[in-house]
Amino acid sequence: MWWWKREVPHHLPLAEGPIVPGCSDLMTEFSRDGCFIRLFYPTSLSHIKKHSARWIPWLADDMYFEGFARVLQIWKFLIKFVVWLLAGNCHIPAVWNADVKQEGGKLPVVVFSHGLGATRFFYSSVCVELASHGFVVAAVEHRDKSASASYYYKSEDGYTDVTPTWMKFKVIGLGPGHYAARKKQVTKRVQECRKVIDILEKLNSGIYIENVLGRDFKLGQFKDRLNLTSLTMMGHSFGGATALLTLGCDCRLKFGVILDPWMFSLKEELDLPNIIKQPLLFVNTETFHVATNFNAVKRYTDSTPDECGKRTVFTIKGTTHESQADTPHLVGYWLNWKMKKLPPVIASRINNHLILDFLQKNIGLNHELDTSFLTAHAESVIEGIIEWRQ
Repeated sequence: MWWWKREVPHHLPLAEGPIVPGCSDLMTEFSRDGCFIRLFYPTSLSHIKKHSARWIPWLADDMYFEGFARVLQIWKFLIKFVVWLLAGNCHIPAVWNADVKQEGGKLPVVVFSHGLGATRFFYSSVCVELASHGFVVAAVEHRDKSASASYYYKSEDGYTDVTPTWMKFKVIGLGPGHYAARKKQVTKRVQECRKVIDILEKLNSGIYIENVLGRDFKLGQFKDRLNLTSLTMMGHSFGGATALLTLGCDCRLKFGVILDPWMFSLKEELDLPNIIKQPLLFVNTETFHVATNFNAVKRYTDSTPDECGKRTVFTIKGTTHESQADTPHLVGYWLNWKMKKLPPVIASRINNHLILDFLQKNIGLNHELDTSFLTAHAESVIEGIIEWRQ
């Protein structure tokens, strides 16, 4: 067919599920107190490559380069050069502003919280994969200054003039005030996640929500389409801690998927392991959990109170903290250079299949999940968590 011959742009790995994923941005309120979300969702389209003209660049705005440079404490021109050299203009293989799938049952929903220095698009590989299996993913861009950068509009006039107000990543040094600063951030993050759930409930009820970014995408398509009875909270690193704290204070969440959690901001939440009642999946990488973080995670995974749901724990060997994000697909591995690692695509697929297997067992999918890939790579997955000793 003619469209198979069309040249497609450089892109993240294509999703493996049977459904073509779509995506769109939603920003609420002319204020920094509003929410900024990237929605990934299933569509009724067929053949993802046929719609490659509507794939969007991974980097949402050049200002994020400045943010990443601030996070890494390197020059902006250097990170721009590295990304240009190794990744080019990489695209997300999801159809921008496509219509939401209307046929079939209601769509299960995941709220995703990003890690320190990340963004709403930083985990597009995971989010696109989930959307290709029928999930709606609301990927939050946090405004606690833990994102590499973010922006909002102060007024409708500001949007008309295309003059967003940017929020820079806040560099927080180690020392006496470090914990208090991170605690303040994680508290703000939890508030934002709960506000996103409020938004999802309104969308499902057909209540009008103004999208500050415009009306090209019809939010009314989500009316009566969301299955919020099986709502899942997911997060990576700082987002993993955010997910745990949100699970502990919002009973609307029914399941949790925790990816390589950075536990520092929860060190005084001594009762949280017993407060969280929902079934949890922990997917860890091999090199992230030094002694303090390892011991903090073990408080959640070693014992499960009778009234709490099952807690499943895996570690993927040959992976680093970045393996669960998009960056290895863009610029390769930056961490633990001397360590032999899994190829980025293999590491991502194992991570995604472990998540999907957990969701299939607890929520169910509308199609059979192929488990042969996990079986073939069983030697790369171990039960439990590894303490990293360099």
